[in-house]
Amino acid sequence: MVRYNLDDVTDDMILGESIMLPSGKLLLGAGYRVSGRYRDRLKKMGFRSILIQEPGTEDVRPSSVVNERDQAALADSVTASGEKIEQIVGKFREERGHDMHKMLFSHRKDLNRFVMSPTIARQLETIIDQIMNQPQIVLNMAALKDASGSFFERAVNVTVTALCIGRKARFSYEEIKQLATGALNYHLGLIAIPKGLLNKSKPLTEEEKALYRQHTVYGYLILAQNPQIPPTSAIVALQHHELQNGSGYPLGLKGANAPPVKDISKTHVIHRFAEIVAVADSYHALGGESGDGGIDDVSSTRTAIKKLIGLGGEYLNREIIKALVSIIPVYPVGTRVRITEAPSGRLKQYLGVVARDNPDELSRPVILLYKTIKGQKIDPPIVLDTAKSDAVKFELAV
Repeated sequence: MVRYNLDDVTDDMILGESIMLPSGKLLLGAGYRVSGRYRDRLKKMGFRSILIQEPGTEDVRPSSVVNERDQAALADSVTASGEKIEQIVGKFREERGHDMHKMLFSHRKDLNRFVMSPTIARQLETIIDQIMNQPQIVLNMAALKDASGSFFERAVNVTVTALCIGRKARFSYEEIKQLATGALNYHLGLIAIPKGLLNKSKPLTEEEKALYRQHTVYGYLILAQNPQIPPTSAIVALQHHELQNGSGYPLGLKGANAPPVKDISKTHVIHRFAEIVAVADSYHALGGESGDGGIDDVSSTRTAIKKLIGLGGEYLNREIIKALVSIIPVYPVGTRVRITEAPSGRLKQYLGVVARDNPDELSRPVILLYKTIKGQKIDPPIVLDTAKSDAVKFELAV
C-alpha cells in the first residue's frame, strides 16, 4: 500500500486500508474506489492522506504503536466523560461572581465519578501495555488520526506521543501510568473556562488572558481532589504551560533542559511529566498549523519537527525534543518517494514506497521500487536498503 495525499487521489484509485470514524464505525472499507464525495468528507474530518492499493506493494502495511480501535474507544470514553463533567461545571461556569475554586471543591464527589472512570482506566492500561511491549519505538505520526474535534480527542493523541517519549526514556511501568494519567487530563481545566472565551476569534484582552490561564489551576484542582489521581499526574495539568526560561504560567517555574529522569534533589523546577506533555502537545499543535489544506503528512511532520527544535532550550525541554525526534521517521512506512541518485543510473526517477523503517537509522529506510520513470509497473518490485548504500538518495514524491 502507498500513502497518497488526498489531493492526489483520483476516482480510479482503490482504498488499501479501511477508514474508521472516530466512533470506531466503518466509514469506507478497503477495496472500494475513493470517490470525490468521500475525499471531500475525509478532508472535512481532518484527514490529509490515505493508503491506496498499488500492484507489488501489498505487503507494505504502516503500523501504529497502538491499536486504532483501542485508541478510538479511549477517545470515545474520554469525550463522553468530558461531556458529563461539562454538565456539572456548566451550571455555574458562565455566571460571574462564582468562586470557581469553591465550586469545584463543593462538587468534587460528582466530578470524581467521571474523571478517570474505571472504564477509562482499563482502556488507558491497554494503550500503555501496547506501547510498553514494543521492542523499539517508532512513532508513525500519519497513523495517529487527526483530532480536529474536541480537546478530549486531541488529548488521546498527545497521550500516545507522551508515552512513546516515556518509553524511549526507559520509564518504569508505574512512571508510564502516572504520565499517561497526567497527559490524558492535561487540558481538563478548559472545561471551567467560559465557552465564549474559548471560541473567541478576536485577540483576548489582558483580563481574558488572565482568566484563560486559570485553566491550569482549575485542571489541577479537579485532579488533585480525586483520590485515584497521583499527585505527579495532577501536576501535569498545573505545569504544562510552564517554560524553560521561566516566562510560562501559572507559577513562572524554570526548567533545566535535562533528560526526564527522576531527580528528587531538584525543587522549584518544572516537573518532568509536564515537560514531556508540553513537548507532545506542541508537536501536535505545530503539525496541524499548515496554512495549506492540501499539505501532505510527511511535509507536515518535517515542518513540525523543524519548528519544535526551534523552541527547544528557551521554551521547551531540549533533551525531550531530542528524544521525540529520535523516534519519528522523516519518511514513515507507506510514504511515496522518488529516487534521485542510485548506483545504477537506470533507477533514477523511479517511484518507490517506504516499506520498512530502520530503527537505528530512521532517515535511511528500506524502499520498494514499484514504477519506472515512465509509470510502468516493476514486477517484481526492486528492494533498496538505503542504510546499506550512501549512494542512494531519494525525495518525497509529490
